[in-house]
Amino acid sequence: MIHRASLTFLFFITSIQTSLADTAEAEHFDLQLNDDTEVSITKFGNDGDRILWIPSEHGIRKQKHYSILSALADLRHEVWLAELHESYFIPAGRSSYTKIPVDDITSLIEKSIPKDDRKLFIVSTGRAAVLSVLALNRWQAETGGSERFGGIVMIHPSFQADTPTPGTAMEYLPLVDTTQLPIFIIQPKKSNKYWYLNTLVSRLSDGGSKVYTQIIEQASDGYHARPQTSDAEKQMAKKLPEHIAMATQLLSKTEVEVQQQHSPIKPWKVSSIAETLQPYPGNTRAHPLELRDIDGNTHRLQDYREKVVVLNFWATWCPPCVEEIPSLGRLQQAFSEEDLVVLSVDIGESKKEVRAFLQQVPADFPVLLNPDGSTVKQWEVIAFPTTFIIDRDGIIKLAYFGGLEWDNTNVVRRLQGLVNN
Repeated sequence: MIHRASLTFLFFITSIQTSLADTAEAEHFDLQLNDDTEVSITKFGNDGDRILWIPSEHGIRKQKHYSILSALADLRHEVWLAELHESYFIPAGRSSYTKIPVDDITSLIEKSIPKDDRKLFIVSTGRAAVLSVLALNRWQAETGGSERFGGIVMIHPSFQADTPTPGTAMEYLPLVDTTQLPIFIIQPKKSNKYWYLNTLVSRLSDGGSKVYTQIIEQASDGYHARPQTSDAEKQMAKKLPEHIAMATQLLSKTEVEVQQQHSPIKPWKVSSIAETLQPYPGNTRAHPLELRDIDGNTHRLQDYREKVVVLNFWATWCPPCVEEIPSLGRLQQAFSEEDLVVLSVDIGESKKEVRAFLQQVPADFPVLLNPDGSTVKQWEVIAFPTTFIIDRDGIIKLAYFGGLEWDNTNVVRRLQGLVNN
């Protein structure tokens, strides 16, 4: 019987103490995968179950990763950090893992299985989850699996089929529907992935995986590795080794029956982000929208009919969102409010949080509040920021996923064309 589970764990740990002052010393070795390929491994610790750590597509930040992995080794784990970008001589970036052969990672998994009675767990971050699961599926199909594989811990995994385009709903890679693994997802709450987590868990569970989740409050994706992090994120990063240790304990007691062969692996890609506004397909009328702004005033999208509306969805924790606030203000100043209005919608944050932020970064346009995130799926907000351009008749004409310089000449010219029409 396929078990469907999505459990959110709040860990209260009294028996484990993590000390970054007394950390395991790193060792380095090369692991031969085949006649042509070897992967550099940095090893922490010698005791306990083995963890194969596959970092995100953005690579390794040695100081932060080494501290976390050393602390994890102190919790009686032997940790292998796979230095994939260095081994394959590829630059870190959004699409970097599409350049690594899945067969190589399959071999890496097989050669990482302990020869004794210890278990192997994999920890992956971001798009590394896709590479890891593709390899695990092939490994299961080729070897039948092993009782010594314990499961995979995914830190804010990204299974999105490709870079989003305007007018498309969230699409996942087909592998989420055929994967049969013990999975533990650690998902920061300040993330676009948080709003789609239940959908991802349902798809994985329906495919035959057993899935557990933990939500990390007051943190955004990459909280354990980004150069710039908040004090709250720094504290949560210190707790990450404990969270992973507890996750592996849970996964070690979880059994998954592999009931079918996996489909052949299809190439996956990560397209580049568009450089400017994109046409919105069809003749789609804007969804209804009624929200209060930071001062308690109600705004209805229908009240702005006969004007061009620049509707921007964002959050204070999102760097590209913050970066484009000044240019959105300058855009508004470039047009009469009788012709064009800029409206922004903050997603998932309280009035107190947004007000405190706006005291530091003022916005010269109305900031509407959507603390429960109800607009995310209605408007198909897949990435932050997302902006829709709505014409005078209420039709979505243009859209953009990501940050823009909104007073750029090309952008202003296209918006002026809508105003003139």
